[in-house]
Amino acid sequence: MRLAGVSIVRDEADIIEAWVRHNLHFLDHLYIVDDGSTDQTTRILEMLFKEGLPISLTLEKSPAAYHQGQRTTALVEQAMETAPWDFVFPLDGDEFIVAEDRAALEADLEAIGGYRLGGLNPRHYLMTDEDDLNEPCPLTRLRHVAVHDPYIFKVVVPGRLACERGFAVVDGNHRATKWDVPLPITLLPNVQLAHFPARSEAQLVSKGLAGYLRWTARTDFSNGAPDRLLEGVGILKEEHDIKVHALGRLAEALGPDRGGRTARLQPFVERRGEVRHPELARIFPYRRVLSATDDLVHAFKAALVENKELREGGATFQSRLLAAFSRNLKSLRRRLTALRHAQDLPKEPVGYS
Repeated sequence: MRLAGVSIVRDEADIIEAWVRHNLHFLDHLYIVDDGSTDQTTRILEMLFKEGLPISLTLEKSPAAYHQGQRTTALVEQAMETAPWDFVFPLDGDEFIVAEDRAALEADLEAIGGYRLGGLNPRHYLMTDEDDLNEPCPLTRLRHVAVHDPYIFKVVVPGRLACERGFAVVDGNHRATKWDVPLPITLLPNVQLAHFPARSEAQLVSKGLAGYLRWTARTDFSNGAPDRLLEGVGILKEEHDIKVHALGRLAEALGPDRGGRTARLQPFVERRGEVRHPELARIFPYRRVLSATDDLVHAFKAALVENKELREGGATFQSRLLAAFSRNLKSLRRRLTALRHAQDLPKEPVGYS
């Protein structure tokens, strides 16, 4: 069985090396798009590529708006064009496959059968008061997980489905569709995803603000925006200082989407691979927020320039529409006038020779 992973990452330097090394214990290849990281994420990925790890790295910064589903679908298609993968795992840069071994993973995938996706149950790691803040690695520092019933958090895509026309991964990688019709999903019984969405105050706040800026830049924001992101930004708006006082509420809003703050002790002991570049595992929260702001400013300026050029040329969409309507209206008037004149003309007598 041939297994690949696809991911669009941005500013994950604190865990990206561990993420690559761990997931390659279960997957044969990782297709990664670095979406304009402002920390050392790009450098770490380039070093791992030069090391010879089976990854394909693309540097492709998106515009201000973030359309995750569309880009992930394109990345799945790219993967399928390069090799006949049996299954493709759309993963975020903070998600780690958990299984006893590769054989157990393949057994679950083989059992899916039919025209179905695989579903992965999450193990959401939480920030708690019991975390050792002197431990720099979040995979070791965070030891508690959210308590919830099993549910489908992310999907695994059979290669044959990924190659069919109309296939698409939906924002968040929580489901997939064909011609906008949701595809059925079977929950894998022996495979989970260890998920580390909230790892520190700096990472959490910058993630929330940058995500909010990039989501609100979408024209379908009201339909596509995650409710938890809006909730998290609402919490930040209530803060009266730069220092976040409601950190627990914020971590709950921007962290796991189920389970709340009910937690149980379950360290991530299944971690595979050793990190070789811990000195690069730093984040720069202000860079992250400012980068998202710069993207919006650039997009706004570009729109202003384009609109100005169109106005100067008298060719805005509205003016072009009015001009086309005016031309058609004049033509119609001429035809009606000619028709009326023709009806008013006396009929000539019919002559016989």
